[in-house]
Amino acid sequence: MNPIQIVAAARPDIGPMRADEQRHVRELLFDVAMRAQTGHKPMEVRSPNTRRSNALRLGALAVLGAVAIGGLAFSATRDTGTSLNEATPDTSPERAPAVATEPERVAVIEPPRPTTAPTTTTPPIPGSAASPLLLPPERTRLDELRVTPMRLGGSTLMLRAADLTTIELREADGLKSAAPEPPTTDEAGKTIPTARLRKFDGFMLSEPNEAGAYTANISCGSLTIAEGPGFPPFRLELNRLLQSMSVADGAINVVLPDGWQLISEGPSVNEFTFGLPVLIGGINTVVTLAQYPNGSIAEAAYGDRQYVPETFRGQPAWIHWSASDPGAFDLVGMLGTTAFRVSSRDITLVELEFVVSQLLSGDVDEWITRFGALPVETDPDIRTCSAQPSFNVS
Repeated sequence: MNPIQIVAAARPDIGPMRADEQRHVRELLFDVAMRAQTGHKPMEVRSPNTRRSNALRLGALAVLGAVAIGGLAFSATRDTGTSLNEATPDTSPERAPAVATEPERVAVIEPPRPTTAPTTTTPPIPGSAASPLLLPPERTRLDELRVTPMRLGGSTLMLRAADLTTIELREADGLKSAAPEPPTTDEAGKTIPTARLRKFDGFMLSEPNEAGAYTANISCGSLTIAEGPGFPPFRLELNRLLQSMSVADGAINVVLPDGWQLISEGPSVNEFTFGLPVLIGGINTVVTLAQYPNGSIAEAAYGDRQYVPETFRGQPAWIHWSASDPGAFDLVGMLGTTAFRVSSRDITLVELEFVVSQLLSGDVDEWITRFGALPVETDPDIRTCSAQPSFNVS
C-alpha cells in the first residue's frame, strides 16, 4: 500500500453540511449578487467545504502520514541495527524448541503449631554461676551465723545402692596410722576383747557406731563410710560395695557393683551457714541454709541421713525426712555452682521455694562486707602424708 492509499484510508468521511453553514453560504452568495448589481468589486469568499479546501486537507494528511511512516521505519532501524534498504539475512542456527521441565521442589519445614500447654521453665534463682552465694535480706535478725573452714585435703563421695539406699564416703589427708595397741586386761587379769576388725583390700573396718558410720583403718589419712542408723552391721548391699573397693598408696578405688549409681563427688570447701526466722501460715519457724560455693551435693549431704529424690525449683534435689522429729527435713541440691542444704520444719516445699526466692544474690566478698572477715584456721597443718588423691570411681 502506497502513502496515498494509506492517507486515503485514514481520511475521515465528510458528511453533509450543517444547516448554519448552509445559511452562511447563502448569505454570502446574496451579498455577492447585491455587490455585482451595484458595481462594487466582488468580495473573495473562502469556504471550508470547497474542493480546494478538501484537497489541502488531503495533502496535509498525506504529509503527516509520510512523516509517521518514516518515524516507524527509523525506529525499526534503531532496534535491528540495519536500514530499510539493507536487509541482513538470519544466519543463526536453528534453535531447538525449549523442553518444558518440572521445576525443582524445595522441602519446606512448617513451624510447630502454637500450643497453650503450660511451660515448665522456672525463673532464674539467686545464687547462679555469676552470684554463687545467697544472703539474707538487709537488717534481718538471724538465728545463726557461722563459717566452717574446709577439711584439709578432703573429699566426699555419695552413692545410691541397688536397694535405693544412699551411702557416703569421706576421706581426708592426715597422720600415718599408728601400730595396733596390744590387748588390755581388767583388774581380774582377764583380757578385754578389742573391736573385731574385718579385713578388705588395703583397709580394715570395725563395727559401726550408733550413727551408722564405719571408720576404716588405712595406712595414711582417714576414711569414713556412713549410711545412717537402723541398718544391720555389714549388711549385704554394703558388703558388696566394700568388696569392690581397694586402697593402695593413698588412692581409693571404687568399682560400682551392678545396680549402683554415683550421685555426686567433690572436694571439701568452706561452709557458709545462716538461720533465717520466718513466719509461715501463722507459725514461726527457722530456715537454716548451709552453702558450699563450688562444692558438691555429696559435701552438703554428708552425715547420718538417708536421702530420696525430690524436685526443688524445677531442679533435681534430694531430701531426708526425720524419723524422730515429724515435719523436719534436710534438702540438698545445687544453685548454680553452689551446693546447698536447707534444714527446717513445719514448712512445705512450695513455701520454702518462696522463702529462698526472697534471698539476695551475692558472693563471698559481699558476705565479708556484711558479716566480717572469714575465720582463719588456727590449727597447724600436722599432716604427715602426701596429698591423697580423691576417689577414683568406675
